[in-house]
Amino acid sequence: MGDIGGLHLCTWRKDSRLKTYLGLLVLLHLVVHSEASSVSKSCEKNCFSGKCMNGSCVCEHGWVGDQCQHCQGRFK
Repeated sequence: MGDIGGLHLCTWRKDSRLKTYLGLLVLLHLVVHSEASSVSKSCEKNCFSGKCMNGSCVCEHGWVGDQCQHCQGRFK
């Protein structure tokens, strides 16, 4: 017990342990930062014929309005 990959934990040098801890800290920071930035703002009202993206409705082809509620008419 206490072995990792054939090395006993007590034989790890301080600088290699420090690099390992720093690497894990950087990885944790990147994961937390990416999760925080992926949170998007929700729409105040429902989108009828579109999708909510960053707080506003992005309408499907042929639909307009702040909630994508108006049809522009026939389209081909």
